[in-house]
Amino acid sequence: MPEFVELPPVANEALSVVLLAADDAAHLEKVVADWVTYLNGLNRDYEILVVDDGSADGTAKLTAALTDRFRRVKVLRHPSRQGEGAALRTGLAAARYPLVFYTLCDPRYQPADLRKLLAEIDKVHVVGGYRAGRPVPAFWRVCGAVRRVLGRVVLSHAPTPLPGWLGWKRHAGGLLARLVFGVQNGDPTCPYRLLRREILARMPLQSAGPFAHVELLAKATFLERYVGEDVALGDRTRPFPASERDARTGGVFADAWRVLQRPNFGPPRVAGGK
Repeated sequence: MPEFVELPPVANEALSVVLLAADDAAHLEKVVADWVTYLNGLNRDYEILVVDDGSADGTAKLTAALTDRFRRVKVLRHPSRQGEGAALRTGLAAARYPLVFYTLCDPRYQPADLRKLLAEIDKVHVVGGYRAGRPVPAFWRVCGAVRRVLGRVVLSHAPTPLPGWLGWKRHAGGLLARLVFGVQNGDPTCPYRLLRREILARMPLQSAGPFAHVELLAKATFLERYVGEDVALGDRTRPFPASERDARTGGVFADAWRVLQRPNFGPPRVAGGK
């Protein structure tokens, strides 16, 4: 294991916020306005990059009005649907500030939770959210308790209990990400993440779809960047609301295979990094 190196503080630096939009006309204005209100309260320079991934529901017309209303909002548009990962790639490439945050243009992902990630970023290179709220089934609570007891006895370290139940599909995906790519996070597909922009030069995203969220963590892990533990989002006493987006998994296995077979880590050397 590499020796731990204390990172320079960045929690109070300027911030680029990337909002991924895809047919989000119904709530676009409110989501962007809520982010503007929250970021204005941080008393720092910021920008909001709305990436419209080929929306066909009027999102494009609304984004034009938003740039007139809010001077720090910029819109990046794909002429046709390219996928969540492609939209994220576009947004990250355009980000200008030392801190970069991204999420979906979706009211489930609240601006107020960003403060939890800002509280952790000085210690790590990247930190993300965990969609907590649903109670863990009794069987898995018992299994977790047994695992923690054994961990304490054998390794003198007890694993952290799950913040909440993500559902069989997400937990199975998280297990695969751990086994195949070494990703240790409990909710690796959560699209609510804060990172230091400096690490992006060695982590070009190859995924077109939602596997991009796992790819980012996998590459950060491989490059020995510090990846923080997931931070529980929202009110942990309430379920994280479901959305049609949760069912969009197209191209996940193709993207995962592409990254596994021929991972791209950008230029071999970057000043100040590996």
